[in-house]
Amino acid sequence: MKALVFHGPRDIRYETFEDPELVSPNSVILKVRKCSICGSDLHMYHGDNIGDDNYHDGSPHFCTGHEFIGEVVEVGAEVRTFRVGDQVLSEGSTGCGKCVYCRTLDPAKCRQNTAFGIGPKLQGGQAEYVCVPNADRSLLKTNGDISDEHAILLTDALATAYFGISRAGLQPGGNLAVIGLGPIGILSVEIAYALGASTVFAIDPIESRRKVAEQAGAIALEPSSDLKQIVKDRSGGVGVQSVFEASGASPAIKTAFDLVGYGGTLSCIGLPRPDAQLALYKMVQRNLTVRAGLTCVHETWETLLPLVQSGRIKGRGVFTHSFDLSEGAEAYRLFDSREDNVVKIMIDVA
Repeated sequence: MKALVFHGPRDIRYETFEDPELVSPNSVILKVRKCSICGSDLHMYHGDNIGDDNYHDGSPHFCTGHEFIGEVVEVGAEVRTFRVGDQVLSEGSTGCGKCVYCRTLDPAKCRQNTAFGIGPKLQGGQAEYVCVPNADRSLLKTNGDISDEHAILLTDALATAYFGISRAGLQPGGNLAVIGLGPIGILSVEIAYALGASTVFAIDPIESRRKVAEQAGAIALEPSSDLKQIVKDRSGGVGVQSVFEASGASPAIKTAFDLVGYGGTLSCIGLPRPDAQLALYKMVQRNLTVRAGLTCVHETWETLLPLVQSGRIKGRGVFTHSFDLSEGAEAYRLFDSREDNVVKIMIDVA
């Protein structure tokens, strides 16, 4: 098959790769139709860390990508929910399907849980075919009920945005600040309003991304030394008690920490550098709640799918560019460069 293969920092190649095989009786093989690049893929692309994985010249070669949709073409003997021909989306990571955590629908705690396409342990879906273990808990049938764009967003970005907002302490009628307007940050504006926010402040240094957030109803602002006072003035002196940090960059973390009011809640989902820190003394003095973590994607589908199907969450302005799989190296380059007002890229496979 053809696939995008990691060869080292900034070296993604479209080339022939070994066809996947069923790795367990609870697995399926998908013929991938479309896939996308996630912001977290850029940590790998830059040669940085993702968890304990290091990326540098000489790293093992593997298929990239954890955001993909497609058609089931082969089914393991223990798969109960899916059949050949089903159109599905896959969550971006999965567990073994056998342990106590997987059996109790909490595979994020599975010791074998990992994301697709961040190493050779679980090959990614920026390829013509991909094996999905633990299929009954990792896949969702679509069968034409939602658009391909929405299906791709439900593999990770939309679920992560919901996870982050739901942990930010937002109350109906409350104000929220979103720091970092990549795809997740932009989607979180719609989600926050769906959850009852009265005002959403959206902060990012890139003007084109602020404009997309404005179209979703946010008050878009650029980072500045007097940002906290601007937010206070534009919220009738209230400020924000809920802040969602969706970047992971050190300046974004600092901005998020500065904005959250006394007794407020800061929710962080951006992948930070290993040396990123928060001042515990200030957290105690300001009586803050800080939550951080990675979402269990499939747990969000029951909430998000009706919001997508009803048109309550549209995701307009998120997908800005489209490439064929053979153009994957250029897609990564463009996404990394942030040129041409890129927000998110759709990659056509079949």
